[in-house]
Amino acid sequence: MIFPVIELEATVQVNDRTRLDARKSYVTPDESAISLIEIEPFAGYGFIDVTSDAYLDWQYTTDGNQAVTVRVTAGSSGPDTFSANIEVVTASNDSLFSNDQLLTAYEPNILNWVREGRNSFLDVHRAAQQRILKVLEENGFFKKDESTITLADLLDLSEFIDWSRFMVLRMIFEGISNATNDIFHQKALRYKNMEAEARDRARIKVDLDGDGEDDSNDQISLRTIEFDKI
Repeated sequence: MIFPVIELEATVQVNDRTRLDARKSYVTPDESAISLIEIEPFAGYGFIDVTSDAYLDWQYTTDGNQAVTVRVTAGSSGPDTFSANIEVVTASNDSLFSNDQLLTAYEPNILNWVREGRNSFLDVHRAAQQRILKVLEENGFFKKDESTITLADLLDLSEFIDWSRFMVLRMIFEGISNATNDIFHQKALRYKNMEAEARDRARIKVDLDGDGEDDSNDQISLRTIEFDKI
């Protein structure tokens, strides 16, 4: 049996490099060794031979939900295919709270640590945004109808810039650090403190009543959040 496997990011921005990874494709012991791995980055493009690396780095030029297909041949068997979807969004629709330019103002060489298969930290900025929205929910901030606050409900994204910036820097250095006394761990602790200060300064304007208007009833303070939960 041939088991094609494709690993993708769930969401990627237009023109942001991403890795379409088929390295975990495999065959059962009674099958011949894999002789050909091909990846089609979106329907209709055609398959690209990636046998040597078993992955394809790609940048999508238009937004939309794209079907990525891996095709695996083993000896004279197959090919067998497997498809998965990746959501490609514009920067405007992504509406991230921060970007890499905000990071380099504090860490000029931070882009040296971008993981393989990417050319930015937009994936970390997106994770920080999702985490911030989750923090609001976990700490009891809901709209007046008790529904969850979403990105579309936030009236002033600029209030999140520093909170997101320092959260992203913390997350990056936590991922790099491999000892509690290395420089990366120290940087992570420093940015964690700056993250807390930025969060406490924020005055978040949320459309709590769903009227689409900016009024005094739509502001919430974050000073009551327990930072250890973040």
